[in-house]
Amino acid sequence: MITQEIQLTLARHSRWLKDQPGGARADFSLQELEGMDFGGADLTQAKLTGAQLSESKLTGVNFHKADLFAADLRNSNLSGADLSNCDLRGTQLGGADLTDANLFGADLRDGTLMTAAQEGGTMVVNAETSNLEMERGSLKGANLSGARLASSVLAQTDLSGAILTNAVLTDADLSGAMLDGADLSGADLSGASLEGANLGSAKLTGVIVKDTNMRGVKLSNTSMEGVDLSGADLTGAEIVISVDSLPDDLRDTIRDHEKWMASFGAKGKRAVLDGAELDNVDFSGINLSGASMIGASLTGARFMGSALNMADLSGTNIYKGKLDKAEMTGINLSGADLTDASLQEADISAADIKDRDGNSTGRAWPANLSEANLSRSNLTATILRGANLSNSNFNGANLRGADLSNASIDGARLQGAIITEAKLPN
Repeated sequence: MITQEIQLTLARHSRWLKDQPGGARADFSLQELEGMDFGGADLTQAKLTGAQLSESKLTGVNFHKADLFAADLRNSNLSGADLSNCDLRGTQLGGADLTDANLFGADLRDGTLMTAAQEGGTMVVNAETSNLEMERGSLKGANLSGARLASSVLAQTDLSGAILTNAVLTDADLSGAMLDGADLSGADLSGASLEGANLGSAKLTGVIVKDTNMRGVKLSNTSMEGVDLSGADLTGAEIVISVDSLPDDLRDTIRDHEKWMASFGAKGKRAVLDGAELDNVDFSGINLSGASMIGASLTGARFMGSALNMADLSGTNIYKGKLDKAEMTGINLSGADLTDASLQEADISAADIKDRDGNSTGRAWPANLSEANLSRSNLTATILRGANLSNSNFNGANLRGADLSNASIDGARLQGAIITEAKLPN
């Protein structure tokens, strides 16, 4: 509840905003207002410098252009509040709920409030050592476009769906933050820590990640066009890029190939992606049979359940790729690097050659893995029947239950490989 005096102040403020007689700008500076219910109030351009508003209900409050310099908003409920163009320098927001709040253009820089002490001299009312501290708070769906958040502490904060376009987050602590679906296009994350953060389906177009800690981050289906990741630490990161988030030319090439396959060549066009940079792209479930990807970079790419029958992936780099249960009959993987890849239950047997009417000719086209590097790869229950495995490297690979019957293994290396229950050629 709010007092009668506060109600009168709000009424006069409303008249002031409308230029009506008897109006006066609301001034709650330095007042103790902890636990108050201001829900839905219009505090546009109000003065709340150093106000104590912790634990308060501020849902839907209009703080547009308000002065909240060094205010205490800890553990307050600001969901749906309009804090656009607010002065939030030095404001304490620890534990606050800012779900769907609008902080567009808000000033969140450092701030220290000095006021006169009773004994004379000055007294520090609120001093913040960083721009914003709200560990484990909620900024879900908040508009922080262009916000200056350098050195802020937002660890484990819910920022899912938040708008952080062109925000300055240099040296900020975003470790463990939930940023799924957030838009960080153009943001500066130099020196920031995003360790363990979830950036699934987020937009990172044009972000700056120089000296950024991105250890263990989740980047599934994240849009990262124009991002230079060379200066970021991505140790243990889970990066998955959707086909739809690829540059237009690459995406269209893949979609045209799907049409080509579905129409038996009547529509679309065969994909030629030789030498393409396709690291961490998720091709799971996509039919890329017959595609040419010679020498492509496919580090960490996913082909789980995909069709790659008769495709040419010779000389590709598929380090740590995931190809579990993929259909790869007759595929060309000669000279490919599949170190640490997972090919569990994949079918890499010979392809049945058919005539124009789709009838079997009785001939088969063997899969070619000659000189391929499959060291430490997981080939549990993989079908390699009749494949050309000559001079390939299976050192340390797991071939438990794999079928290598009738395969050519001349010159193949199997040092340290697990071959328990595997069917080996005679």
